[in-house]
Amino acid sequence: MASQYRYSKTNFQRSLVTAVGLTLIVSFLVWLFARLLGLYYANTITIVSGLIFFSFCSAAMIRRYALREIVMAVRPDGLFDARYSSQAVPWDDIKDLRLGRAENDFNLSVYLWPDRTSSGAGPAFDIDLSPLDAPVDQILQALSAYKQISLEQT
Repeated sequence: MASQYRYSKTNFQRSLVTAVGLTLIVSFLVWLFARLLGLYYANTITIVSGLIFFSFCSAAMIRRYALREIVMAVRPDGLFDARYSSQAVPWDDIKDLRLGRAENDFNLSVYLWPDRTSSGAGPAFDIDLSPLDAPVDQILQALSAYKQISLEQT
């Protein structure tokens, strides 16, 4: 049985506010440099750069939240994370799962078995567990049914 997770409303709102704040900072800096350089279309350049920056930061997250798409799934055939790949990573390809924590944010590092194209030195990808709509312990319980999870050494 697959366990499926989506973005939670409160964490989505927090991420959206953060993206808006970063966009305002970047837009202000673009406007400032455009004015200092004496560019005639400083306001247009600022608006376009702000829109591009915001959509680059948030478009996929907003789309997934609005459509209630699955962000992460723990399935019998593998681990799926839409932020990493459109296909599930088979359990046999996963070498190690390591849980890291910074205050109240939990991060799961996924290490794959090295192949001919990668060195295998670092994690193949990281999964931010905090914005998901389930408690971290519930997600870890679903994962531990397929792979052992170790704590990341800091």
